Amino acid sequence: MYRLSVIYRYGEGVEIPKWLIVKPENGFDWNKETAYISLNQPFERTSQEEINDDTLGISILNTELMINTELPEYIGIHFPYVKKRMNKLRGEPLTPNFKLSEIEQFVIQMSDLQIIMQTRSLDILSCNWINF
Repeated sequence: MYRLSVIYRYGEGVEIPKWLIVKPENGFDWNKETAYISLNQPFERTSQEEINDDTLGISILNTELMINTELPEYIGIHFPYVKKRMNKLRGEPLTPNFKLSEIEQFVIQMSDLQIIMQTRSLDILSCNWINF
C-alpha cells in the first residue's frame, strides 16, 4: 500500500499539479519486477516547502512507468529500469552513497504521468487529484 501526495505550483493564477510523491507503508519491495500503485485513492495536498529534505527519494522517469490493461486504475514502476539507472548514478563522481532499501519515496512528474496515462487513452484531468 502506498500513500500519495501531490505538490502543486501556481501558474497564471491557477494551481497546477506538478509532482506526485509516492511513499510506501513498509518500504519498497525491490525484489518485485514492478510496483503497481493505485491512482484511485485519496491524495494528500502538500507543498514543496513541506517536503523533508532529509527524506531520501528518487525521481521516476517516464521510461520507468508502465501501464497494465488488466489494472486500468494503476500505474506501474518497473524496478529493473530504476535499478539500472541507480547503479549507473552510483558510479558518477560526487554521487552520495545510498542503498535501495534507504529510498523512502518516489517523485513522479505529473507531465510524465499524463503522457503514460494518455497512451492508455485516459483523460488525466478526470483523476481525483485535480478535484479533491
